[in-house]
Amino acid sequence: MKKYLFALLACLSLNTFALTVDGINFPDTAVVEGKNLVLNGVGIRKATFLKIKVYYGGLYLEQKSKEITFINSTSPKQIIMNFVREVTAKQLKETWVEGLERANTNYTTLKSSMDQLATHLVDVDKNDSIVVQFLTDGVVLTIKGKTTPKIGNADFSKGLLNVWFTKPQDENLREGLLGK
Repeated sequence: MKKYLFALLACLSLNTFALTVDGINFPDTAVVEGKNLVLNGVGIRKATFLKIKVYYGGLYLEQKSKEITFINSTSPKQIIMNFVREVTAKQLKETWVEGLERANTNYTTLKSSMDQLATHLVDVDKNDSIVVQFLTDGVVLTIKGKTTPKIGNADFSKGLLNVWFTKPQDENLREGLLGK
């Protein structure tokens, strides 16, 4: 009996996921630029008036926060987007451009970085993920296991992060990412 209890405890201790939502696992931590980040919250992006599920997103920060004050911090951040439906590269670009225009009054200064980021976008399928790392001096994407070079600068990093939090397209996603 002790042997089985020990095996069960060993298996439970190997679980590296902090949260599973609708079968999608979100690790409890991430390392970005050598910094340990913790899962702040998970939300779901729904699109159109039909509220079609597009992806589940998880936000990683150095310290948990229910307020968006972290946007002004120079510490790294990360969002993992786990898709539950197919989305084309064109749709991704259009959505991010729309979000950048809505959330940033200085979109024209971010446009060239967005254009550069768009060259790396590919169609995503159900069960694919995009990892967006917001660094002190740019953004790095990992799509379908391929990582981009650093794109943009500090302003672009903050500007792209604003898409999820400043005048977001999906308020419920924002609230989920903030752990509310």
